Parts: sequence; C-alpha cells; structure tokens
Amino acid sequence: METFLIDVPMPSMGATVNELTVIDLKVQPGARIAKGEKIAELESDKSVFEFEAPCDGVVTEIQGRAGDIVPSGAPFLRIQTTDTSLRHLEAKGQRLEVRGQKTETGSQKPVAENEKPKAPIPSAPTSRLLPPASGLTWTPRARKLAEEAGLAPATITGLAGTGPGGVISGDDIARYLEKNKNGAHAPKSAVADPQSASATTGWDPRSAETVCIAGVGYAVPKAVMPNCELLKEFPDKTEAEILKLTGIRERRYAAEGETATSLAVTAVQHALAQSEVDVNLIDGVIMATLLPDQPVPSMASALAQQLGIPRALAFDLNAACAGWLYALEVGRAFIRGGTATNLIVVTAELLSRITNPKDPNTAFLFGDGAGAVILTGAPGGHRLGRMALSGDADQFTAIQRPGGGATLPFPHPAGHDRDEFYLQMNGASVFRHAVIGFGDLIEATLVRHKLKPDDVAWIVPHQANERILRAVSKRVGIPFEKFVVTIAKYGNTSAASVSMALGWAAEEGIFRAGDKIIFCSVGAGLTFAGGLLVW
Repeated sequence: METFLIDVPMPSMGATVNELTVIDLKVQPGARIAKGEKIAELESDKSVFEFEAPCDGVVTEIQGRAGDIVPSGAPFLRIQTTDTSLRHLEAKGQRLEVRGQKTETGSQKPVAENEKPKAPIPSAPTSRLLPPASGLTWTPRARKLAEEAGLAPATITGLAGTGPGGVISGDDIARYLEKNKNGAHAPKSAVADPQSASATTGWDPRSAETVCIAGVGYAVPKAVMPNCELLKEFPDKTEAEILKLTGIRERRYAAEGETATSLAVTAVQHALAQSEVDVNLIDGVIMATLLPDQPVPSMASALAQQLGIPRALAFDLNAACAGWLYALEVGRAFIRGGTATNLIVVTAELLSRITNPKDPNTAFLFGDGAGAVILTGAPGGHRLGRMALSGDADQFTAIQRPGGGATLPFPHPAGHDRDEFYLQMNGASVFRHAVIGFGDLIEATLVRHKLKPDDVAWIVPHQANERILRAVSKRVGIPFEKFVVTIAKYGNTSAASVSMALGWAAEEGIFRAGDKIIFCSVGAGLTFAGGLLVW
C-alpha cells in the first residue's frame, strides 16, 4: 500500500484560543504509532489535554520541544502513513515549517524512518537515598528519624513518599510518628567540603568568583491549609483537578499575629546553628520579600534588631519569585568586593495575606514560608557561583498587585477596588514564559560552567507549578527525579520557595559533597535568575 507524508496541525480550541503550549512529547522522530495513541500533552488557557495520533504510521519530524508555544492550526508533526482518509493533510514541502512559533530554539532534526530514536535519558542516581530491605527508597533523614524512634525502616509499611522521585522523606516519617504518637527530632546537617570539579568540567568551585554557603535553614507556619478547605469557595472544582493543574495538595498559612519577620528569625537560627558562625560575626542582612511586615523601615532592619546585631548593614530587595537568587548574587558580590565578610541572605513571604480566596486562578497557588543561608568568604563549605540575572519588563502585568503602593495606597471605602490589593496573575502567559525562562536559565548555566546535563545532580527551582517543572525537565533533558520539588506540601511561596526547597533537601540529607546543583527562578516583572552551587 502506498505511503505518504502528512503534516498534522496543532488542534484548534475555539475562536478565543490562538496558541497552545507543548507540555510533554510522548514520542520522538522514528517512533511507530497507532491511531488513538497519546503522543503529546498540551495546555490551552489552563486546560490540559492529551493529543492523540490521528492514524497509524511513523513519526518522521516534530516541530519544537516541551515548553514551546505553537499557533493553533500550524503544522505540529509529520507522519508517514497509509491512511488515505488523511490525504487532505499531505505534506507539500521538504521540511515541516511553522509560522510564528515562539521558541528560543529551532525544530528538532527530522529522523529517517529506519533511523533509531535516541535512547531515553537515564534517571538520576539514587544510591545516596539508602534503600532499606523493604525495597522503598529513603532519604538519610527519614532513616535517621525512624531509627531514633526505635523502628526498623524495613518494618514500616503503608508510606507514600513525597520526596524527589517519590522517595520516603523525613517529613513522611515525622507524620507517621505523629500519627503513632511517637516524636522525633531532625538531626543537624553537616557542611561538607566540596570535591573539585575542575578536572571534568573546566570550572573550579574554589575560583575567585565563588563564596561559601556555610549553613542553610527554613521555616514554615504550623497551620496547614489543604485543598479541600479552599474548594469550599469553588463547588464546581475537585481536588483531583487542582492537583493535576498545580501539583499542590496543601500549603502553610501564618496564624493571626504570626509575622514574616518571626518566620525569618527561625530560618536564620537554623542556618546559624548549621554553620556554627557566631551571630556577632554577621555584618549584613539582605532580605528578599515582596510583602514586608511594614514598608518602612526595612524588614531586614527588624530582623537585625531581633537577632541582636543592630549595627549590621540591612536592606530589603524585591525581585518577586526570583528575589532570593537576586539577594544571593548581591551578597556574593558584597563578599567578593570586600563590603562584607559574613552575611545573612534571607527571604520570608506571607502570601496568604494578599491571596484572593475567591479567585480560582490564584487561590490554590500561594503559601507562606521563609528560608535563609549564611554566606561567608571562607574557603570551604558549599561553593556558590555567580547568579545570572535578567528581566523582561514587557511582561510587567503578567503577575502584579496594583494596590498598596503610592499610586493606590488605600482601597476605596466602597470596596470596589478590593481586587487591586490581591495578587493577580495571567496564568497562561506566566506558564509559557516560565517554561522557556526556566529552560534557558538551566541551559545557560550548563554552558557557562562547561557542564553536560548528566553532570547535574539536582535542580532546585522556584516552586511555581509542578506542570511547569515537568515541562522544563523535558525541555532541558534532565530527569524530573533530579528536581527538588516541595510544592505539593508548601505551595508557591514566591521568593522563599528556592531557599525552602534547598533547606528541605539539605535537612533530608540527599545532597553529597561535590553535587552540582542548579538554581533557577522566574518572577514577576518579569525577573529571571539562575546559577550553580557545588555542594
């Protein structure tokens, strides 16, 4: 039977939808497919759906990769088939061409029918996660907590892992112990001296641009806000739907009287204890936040006062979700330039105070928390390289809170502008820019430090949305199991999210000396930040 090539278009989703985002590609050039087989996952205006093969055949070319934005009706993939009912889609050119596609890279190289597809990317190594006799994979902290409680890990059953790649984390064991009326305390995380990376990567973690992260800490409020509580405002939505769209099961909300500064104090105390740096040797506090407890003076000054270091330099900065990485770079530059020797770089956010509980686009996303590191000029410890910082102010309105500044300091007495004082977000626009932005930050870090994807042990990203992170994983070719993801239990905590994920992973003990860890974040503005830490 005669075979011919067809160009399968991106589906049309109605008059108001002009483009779709590729979240995942489930096939690659050279793959033989069957009619009805799921070949891609697409997103259209917060709606996620599977794209099915229209016929039997062989995929010869795919336009773009995960994270790309393709216009509705534009050619998406080319298939060699014998299905004569699709003659109207017969390819007319030598190559598949897409008009108006928004992507930073070109299309994938077409693959001949007899060419073998590339081998799948291997998963991250899990030997560091200490699998017990039960066959489950546990983090070191999880095993330690169980053993301190007098329990053999192999005897504990019925656990659902919430750590990277589904491993059993210390949080899972802590919940198990609480349920069974047993308590345990998390051990300190030791600061290891990194192994030299220069032999294999061409980049020396002890080079002049790096500084030391001597200690890490994070803090969250005690109060848990599960999806089921928020869903009371949205009877037409389900927990399964929210989980699929965001990856979030719950988040933490600060109680009345609890402040961002009090959370920051707790996070800093944990970081100081781990670093063994005397607080009196701290000569600066850099606070990243989009919502300080009060506008003036800075929250950093309030924190310095509470820590008993009133003479330390102290200031706030606001780069939204990328804020903590911006603060790390400012701190690194201060130390390398001689402005400071030992710095607290901290972030704290109480987004629950400015989240509209009646807005389905934001109500489920945000939570509260804080994170901190002690940054020093010491030669050992975990080596932090330069953060690459950039922006895209053309997307100024994609995420914003118009009220609360000099333009609109107070809501109108009638309350008609109340929504201006809540966080507002164009979800579809943010998703598109975030996937490409995260991917570009990771790839730029690889290039800058002469690394390959296989050289990277972990990605510690801003916890924006699990679908975004999965699409980024596909886009950059780094397995999702290497992404430290805490969004399921803490939600999106803006500037605090990267620091909290780092603190959680350090507490769990999943990092090893010499691990190469990439940070990346995209925030309101838009702001972009990314760089390398060698553990």
